[in-house]
Amino acid sequence: MEPNEIDPYEIEILTNEWWWGIGSSIVLIIFIILFFKNKKKQTQISFMKVMSVTFMISWVYALSYELHEGIWSVKESLPLHLCRISFIICIFNLWNPKQWMFEWCLFLSIPAGFQAILTPEVPMGEGDWLLFYYYLSHSSIIFVPLYLSIVMKMNPRKNAWIKSFLYLQVFALICFPLNYIFDSNYLLLRSPPSIDNPFLFIDKWPWYIFVLELAFLLHILILKFIFPSKRRVC
Repeated sequence: MEPNEIDPYEIEILTNEWWWGIGSSIVLIIFIILFFKNKKKQTQISFMKVMSVTFMISWVYALSYELHEGIWSVKESLPLHLCRISFIICIFNLWNPKQWMFEWCLFLSIPAGFQAILTPEVPMGEGDWLLFYYYLSHSSIIFVPLYLSIVMKMNPRKNAWIKSFLYLQVFALICFPLNYIFDSNYLLLRSPPSIDNPFLFIDKWPWYIFVLELAFLLHILILKFIFPSKRRVC
């Protein structure tokens, strides 16, 4: 059965809905991190397990919802968007933290989530659940690396920022041919985002891709200085 035709739901910047989404995301992230920062280690770990299961359930429900509503498609629903694959990595990272997953989430998930919340566009259309899941999944990929860094005291390895940027290039090389096979636009490699983006001042293919790459690299460099590496990582 062919998926229903859907139009992305765009939230205009500085509207009440935009402020509600970005404001609630920031407040919840800060509150949870501050609340658990000085808790016992076992409590911090137990919370990670609970959130991992919660995120997994939400991901499964979101997949079931899309299939039930007939809006699932290979053009939008595969875990080939950076935010989608990052959400899955964050789920496993909470359950059993790994250094490479933490570094992926720190240097790739945070910029992706930040841009998604700053310029929100719900790809599967308008709806209460779709809007809730959009902010849940995108704020989560910001929250998880911050929690692991601030609460669990994890640190990136030396040159992890370079490796993370290279991971992104490899991911782009995988997505590029698949976009032509599926007639999709994963990683925005075929066309620029329809919603206004403050970092995108060129919309001609392929030049806008280089602008996006430079903007992403700038985000990574900022994070590199905010979260410096240490020689020994536990």
